[in-house]
Amino acid sequence: MTYSYNTLRLSIAESARPISWKSIFWRLRLLCLALAISVLASGLVQADEPATSSEVRDVMFMLDSGPVHLRIHVSVGGVSPQNARRASLDRLLKTLDTNGDGKLSREEAERTPLFREKQRPKAEAFLKEIGATPAFSRRDMEQRFERFGGETIVYRQNDTTSASDDAIFKLLDANQDGVVDLAEMQNSVDLLLAKDFDDDECVTLDEFSPPPATLLQPQAVASTQPRPQAAEELLRDTNQTLLPAQLLQKYDKNRDHKLSAAELDWSKEAITTCDTDKDGQLSLKELAGVKNSPVAIELAADVIHRDGQPMLRMLGSTGDLADGDNVPEHATISLQSGLFTFSSRDVDPFEESMTVALRIFNELDADKNGYLDRDETMLRERFGRGLFDQIDADGDGKIFGEEMKEFIRARGEPVAMTCQITVYDDGAGFFSTLDSNGDRRISMREMRYADKTLARMERDDKPGLSVSEPTRRFRIEFRRGVFNPFGNQERRVNPQMPTAQVDTIKPRAVGPIWFQRWDRNNDGDITWREFLGPRDAFEQLDADRDDLIDPKEAEAAREATASNRPVKPATDSTGRDPKSVPVSSEIVPEQ
Repeated sequence: MTYSYNTLRLSIAESARPISWKSIFWRLRLLCLALAISVLASGLVQADEPATSSEVRDVMFMLDSGPVHLRIHVSVGGVSPQNARRASLDRLLKTLDTNGDGKLSREEAERTPLFREKQRPKAEAFLKEIGATPAFSRRDMEQRFERFGGETIVYRQNDTTSASDDAIFKLLDANQDGVVDLAEMQNSVDLLLAKDFDDDECVTLDEFSPPPATLLQPQAVASTQPRPQAAEELLRDTNQTLLPAQLLQKYDKNRDHKLSAAELDWSKEAITTCDTDKDGQLSLKELAGVKNSPVAIELAADVIHRDGQPMLRMLGSTGDLADGDNVPEHATISLQSGLFTFSSRDVDPFEESMTVALRIFNELDADKNGYLDRDETMLRERFGRGLFDQIDADGDGKIFGEEMKEFIRARGEPVAMTCQITVYDDGAGFFSTLDSNGDRRISMREMRYADKTLARMERDDKPGLSVSEPTRRFRIEFRRGVFNPFGNQERRVNPQMPTAQVDTIKPRAVGPIWFQRWDRNNDGDITWREFLGPRDAFEQLDADRDDLIDPKEAEAAREATASNRPVKPATDSTGRDPKSVPVSSEIVPEQ
């Protein structure tokens, strides 16, 4: 609009001179042209910078029977990972750029470990001698952020859960006849509880894993064992240039260099979107457009929890929503090819990075003087590549705990603006099925209902549950990236699809304050072992007589105490309807 405003001002200034109708006509045309250019320019700006709230990725889930097309809308706090990273850079630039010139001088950049360089006295003296003033432009900072943050979306994989799942079946199959019968299902609670090695009344997946080899085991025997092959990647992004060739290699059974609907385990209608020559098969060239094939599952995942906003939303699916629709941030889709469980996990990436960094800090601090010198850090290879100078903010040759924390927070910021998508192969899914709330633990409540849960896994008409009877299960988890300051000490078997750890998920606190404090294992129930009051008080609070106090029973007791009214328990296991019992303030602690 600046151009049109100047035009009007010029017209007013020249109004004293005689103006012909022809001159007025041309000036009106000029004004209209200026308005059109202004509107067009504003439209172009909006087209170049759309307000995207997510990054959309199309991936192929490479099952043995055929690929499954997933479409994922990924967000970091309500915006796309790339926009979240830009916003983080804007905040950092605003903090460091004290003179407001849009770039960082050497002194301004030195205030953050992101741009702090290795100390080179001779090079600095040379720059001062020639009068050079090095500075970081906006583009330089963006490139540094990209290098530290890596890909905005990272795919990872864990296949060890499948082996642990086989161990669960062997545990339940007490007579080793290959079938878990009704009697073994009913005894499953005792078998599962026997695996609770840490005695927290919950069984995690690693407690089913075989114990590590002892030092007495001959090393020669271990060295002769064949190395495990790299796990085949289950998730393949459609942006990968090698995906068409990988699809042909995996699914081209007759080796005619084309894929039919039967080989892909798709319907004939599903391949028409890619079948440009209409021959009913997909060639290598046509497979390059596999992104346009029908989507089996579409969902939106945010890796940061926001009040009132779900972290996981199912947008569409050709399958059915199975168990998990009642669990927050958790959904299971049943397809003919398997069960797919999706979850979005809210983690604090800085807390996790700090935990690792401070543990290694204490390990390296050999003399326990509260700081690290260069001799102590020589045990770690990465410290020899400029890492020491980046952490040592004041350049005194010592790294203190506060300097380590500052380094972790600064370097972890670009990584925290990324999304990590991890796929777990759960095999037959015995553990994931028993773990109904998806927190990677089998709680006491889940153990007590294990017989009913196992019975629902039966699919044939034969009595009992065989190892191959349940539908194959997979879990896909979304979480923020976590910065590892000292790298992975173990060499990756497959760098393209690194192995992810299986961690338990800490559920959100529920129930009254006293309930949260007494629920020591955070499984959402209070057992008699956790209860700190007398037995008769426990039985009064346990309204449904299942030997577990859940948040609803705790809240009902709190309300009854506040209103000074009795609570009527549910019908007990004998079928009798117990009388209402008053709940005193001595039973329910104050908040």
